[in-house]
Amino acid sequence: MSRFAVLVVCVLAASVLAACSKSAGNQDKVSSPPTPSSGGDVIAVPQAGAPTMGGVKPAGEGAPAAGAPGTPAAPAPGADDDRLRLRPEEGTLAIEPPADAKAGTEVVAKVTVKPGKGYHVNTEYPIKLTLLPPTGVTLAKTDFAAGGHDKGKGDADALTEQGLAFAVKLTPAAGGNYTVNGKFKFAVCDANQCLPKKENIAITLAAK
Repeated sequence: MSRFAVLVVCVLAASVLAACSKSAGNQDKVSSPPTPSSGGDVIAVPQAGAPTMGGVKPAGEGAPAAGAPGTPAAPAPGADDDRLRLRPEEGTLAIEPPADAKAGTEVVAKVTVKPGKGYHVNTEYPIKLTLLPPTGVTLAKTDFAAGGHDKGKGDADALTEQGLAFAVKLTPAAGGNYTVNGKFKFAVCDANQCLPKKENIAITLAAK
């Protein structure tokens, strides 16, 4: 073999070795994982169920469920209203509607309290009767007051320890059935205590 041929073979062999070396270097770079930069771009993801610091639970966790033992019971609705109603043994509250009502004519309804045996009307209590007339009915007076420290009769038709009465004057504009609603505050007493009362009342009116 001539020198020229030997030189060509050596050059080709060197080229092949260089290409193989470069290819191997590229494979190393691809397979190697990227090294995090010093800028701290990698964000750590918190693990589920990780314990909290100092045993403090996030807001909303650990709250007792509704109806669980140790939770305060809700007050019974209407309990106070029941105590403020007049009981049969304490007396009677009566509403007497007008006997004969005609359109355009003033008539009178009566609201009375009669204490039971062993009870009496508290004449020092600030007694109040408030009425709300419906459309079609005119009242001569909607707010009535009696009693108080001076035990004054005020707007009452009668005020004694034996009974209380108010006369309510109404005028229907036309024939028909009407209801006048209202609130009545008074008190009755026995030998030991006085009991304030608050009643819802309704005065019915049938006009011709």
